[in-house]
Amino acid sequence: MMWVFRALGWVLLFASIAVLVDDSITALQTGTFRLVAAGELWYRLDAGSLNLLQSLIQRYVSSWAWDNIFVPVLLAPALVVLLVPSVVLLLLTRKRKRQRFF
Repeated sequence: MMWVFRALGWVLLFASIAVLVDDSITALQTGTFRLVAAGELWYRLDAGSLNLLQSLIQRYVSSWAWDNIFVPVLLAPALVVLLVPSVVLLLLTRKRKRQRFF
């Protein structure tokens, strides 16, 4: 089971690097550097699933959860939203060296 979380950490790390490269290329083209928001990236990738998540959360969980938990995460830079969980997962699942006393 540990390898699943480790693999997920690596996938998230590579996705955050891809987002950083995309932001850098966009900055070179436009002349201004701007980190893309997580919600904007999700909307670019699949707008239907973002709208579905919003309706499900607001209808079956609560509109408070959507407004106070999900919206701030979606407004945060995608680089941070992907990088923080990847670092946490990779640190928690790192292979520790065994200490030998003799």
